[in-house]
Parts: sequence; C-alpha cells; structure tokens
Amino acid sequence: MIDYYYKNKKNLFFCFFVSVIVVSYGFVFWDYDSNDSVNKITESAGKVRVGDSALTNLEYAAMIKQDGWPVEKLNTAADANYLSDTEKNVVLAHNLIRHDPVKYADLYVAEYKKFYSGKELRHPGVEYVILTNEGVLPAKELYSELQSTEPLPLFYVSEKLSAAAKNHAVHQSRTGEIGHGGQGGLQARIEREGEWKYTIGENITYGRWSGHSAVLGLMVDDGVPGRGHRINILNEDFRVLGVASESHPVYQGDVYVIKYAGDFEDVEID
Repeated sequence: MIDYYYKNKKNLFFCFFVSVIVVSYGFVFWDYDSNDSVNKITESAGKVRVGDSALTNLEYAAMIKQDGWPVEKLNTAADANYLSDTEKNVVLAHNLIRHDPVKYADLYVAEYKKFYSGKELRHPGVEYVILTNEGVLPAKELYSELQSTEPLPLFYVSEKLSAAAKNHAVHQSRTGEIGHGGQGGLQARIEREGEWKYTIGENITYGRWSGHSAVLGLMVDDGVPGRGHRINILNEDFRVLGVASESHPVYQGDVYVIKYAGDFEDVEID
C-alpha cells in the first residue's frame, strides 16, 4: 500500500496523492515440501537468500559484505537502539538499492526471477507457495529498470518517524486492520511525532518474514498498477525513513510499516 504527500514550502499548500492498492498484499499461501531443484538455483547467486529469516543485523551485514557491499557505509541504522534487528535490516536493504541499483538487480532480482512457476512463487527455505497476481513479469520489469537506474542518496533513520510507524504497526497488529487509514491518517500520525520537510510517504507490506524479503517484495510490487511502492523506494526526494514491524493476526508473516520524508526534525543529513 502506498501513500504520500508533498508540501509546497512557499505557501504551505498540501497536495495529496494516494493510491491504496489492496492487491499489493493479496497473496495466497499454500504449504509445500522444499524442492531441492529450487534450492540449487541459489548456489551461484548472492550470499543473502530471500528466504532467510530472523537474521540479526550483524548476520545480515556479514552476509551482504560477502556479496561485496560497503556495509559500514550502508548500515546507517546499525546504532539505532530503538529498532529491532529486523527493522535495522529494512533500512540496510533500502540502502543496497540506493547505493548500487545494478548490483542489487544482478545479485538478488535475477535470482528471484527463477523462483516463479507460472503465477506460483516458491522461495527456497520458505515452506509455502505464494500465488502472485502477475507471475514473473514485475520481477523482469524491475530487473530491467534497475539496470538503467543511477545511484541515489542513502536513507537515514529517524527515531520519531519510526515511532509513528510503530504506532500504526501496533494498531494493525492488535486490530487486524490493513491500509493507511486509522489514527487520523498518514499525515496526522507523522505530525504527532514531529515536523517533516518537503514530502512524506508510506509503504506497508504484509506477510513477509524478513527485512530483505519485505523490501524486495515492495520493489517487485506484484499486482500494483504504477508500481507505487517501488517509486517510493527510488524517490530521490525521500532521504529519511522510519520503520516498524509487528506480527499481524490475518497474514502469515509480519506487517512492515515504512514512513518516508524529505527531512525530519531529529535527523541531520550529510
């Protein structure tokens, strides 16, 4: 699900653009036995597997370092003690894409494309099949798009934006609700925590099991016309984010709420 605002600083006029797409998390899950032929696909790919779950931030950082990433530069939330390891990994996964889109495509998206059989998506190490809306098409589209995408500024994490994300994630974990509504909406939830500048936005995804898989799923953006989640992650106007993950009573896996801003009052951007 995607939601975003822009602020015109000259006259403080708010423009509201929203696309609320339910099919973005409309996965159907089927149990299946692990398939050795699928697992063998990953042997020549990156060290990080989309099926990896419950990695600490140190474990995830170590794995992507083996893939040749400058971890010390990209792990901008490493010292954010208000985030869980999974939430730190969401920030780091964003910065892989922003730092080197082509490398991300070659290491992770190229591998991901091989996990499709028709509309079924079978991740190695994940004990169920995801029935997608479009099959492999959006993954192929993403691979091509990233091949021509220039590097972007890194994301820095905001404690206050993360608090806004946490409030929404906890609310949905408790109620089973989905989407951007509730608690006054995106803008109200963010402004209760502090002052934002330039622009704000939000991505939400459900049924994912790790920070890496959550961000890759948002980038593929299966079933979402316009690929709004992908646009948010690649939006160079967004420089700050906040993130929270919680269990969800409806979807297998967690809900991930990610807030974006051009700037926020508790962050100093280089």
